[in-house]
Amino acid sequence: MLPFAQILITQEMDLPLVLGVLAQVLFLLSGIYLFWRLVLSEKFRDARERRSPLAPWHVEGMDFFYGVLIVILVGVGGNAAGMWVGNVLGADEELTIVYQGGGFQGGLLLGGLIAASYIRQRQIAAGVDQPKASPPPLNVWLGGVIALLAAFPVLTGINLVWTSGLNALGLDTSQQELVEIFSNMESATALIGMILLAVIVAPLTEEVIFRAGLFRYLRTRTSRWVAFGLPAGIFAIMHGNLVAFGPLFALGLIFAIAYERTGRIAVPIIAHGLFNMNTVVLLLAGIEV
Repeated sequence: MLPFAQILITQEMDLPLVLGVLAQVLFLLSGIYLFWRLVLSEKFRDARERRSPLAPWHVEGMDFFYGVLIVILVGVGGNAAGMWVGNVLGADEELTIVYQGGGFQGGLLLGGLIAASYIRQRQIAAGVDQPKASPPPLNVWLGGVIALLAAFPVLTGINLVWTSGLNALGLDTSQQELVEIFSNMESATALIGMILLAVIVAPLTEEVIFRAGLFRYLRTRTSRWVAFGLPAGIFAIMHGNLVAFGPLFALGLIFAIAYERTGRIAVPIIAHGLFNMNTVVLLLAGIEV
């Protein structure tokens, strides 16, 4: 996400571009207001001290380790299955990328579900009474929108500082490979597949793995720095791009805060999906991200 002034200077202005830039400005202004209301205003200072509705997760360390192993193995298997399907169907390079990405994301999600079932069965066998979460009444769609908008000013500032720092150090600031692939896709089928993966499958998978899994496990067993930072760091590293690491790390922190504050994994899933959708719309409008 480039700073808006840079977009205006570097891009040729046409209608989709103008609408895209105006939408980003509106999101930024709305986010500044929401960030003040949710983080800085006196009314919400006490809310940060309230007990989180997210219940502790009572699971043994080895059971969690085996669960992580299941996720990794099924994810790798899904990736291989996606490549195999692409080869069997004689798919071109673009569709093969979609099959491979879908196989990997689907494998991770399936592995997460299998791991959760395994852990739950181990809890039952050990007679562990898992406390029930007590999240307050909340419209999760509204919560997801609010979480994303409140993140906009933070992400914009971090993106500017992070990119400037990388440029000052002479480090690589090229965009993610998947962004380049998405921008250059010629197949409508592959493009639709990539959009579905980005907007629906990836947010669901990544939030279940990193927030409902790793973050939830760490938050009552380690310091808050580790509980928030480690899942966010792995989440950012998995995207394999240096220039995206800073903003994605911040995004992972924000999603974890939204999950802890609301006790509902649907909130960061929706916020994540909307974030990816916004990126897709910007790319389709011809705006570099």
